[in-house]
Amino acid sequence: MSIDSDKLVTFLIMWGIPIFMVIRTYLKMDVHDKKSVKSDFKKPRFVFTIGFIYTGMLISQIGSILLSEIINLVGIIILAVGGIVSVVDMWRKNRMKSIFVFLLITLAIYFLYG
Repeated sequence: MSIDSDKLVTFLIMWGIPIFMVIRTYLKMDVHDKKSVKSDFKKPRFVFTIGFIYTGMLISQIGSILLSEIINLVGIIILAVGGIVSVVDMWRKNRMKSIFVFLLITLAIYFLYG
């Protein structure tokens, strides 16, 4: 299995810096805020919207780095499911934002699969 080194560097920068900053911020929180964050991340609404979107992006980019179409496709499917759930969830509150999210997810899928 070969690895695309250009995509690997981009992947490490794109995922490494935000993950480092999130962990650093989490460690600075007090106990009450940490419990609140943990409970928010466990809610089904978060898991099926933001969780699926980020997980799909991560898996798809790993598949792209490893030059594996199957892994890339699995990531894109997870991303699409998260995007659809997000659009349906947002549709009740703000239709313009939901259309914007739909367009962004569609654009991300286009660039990940292309």
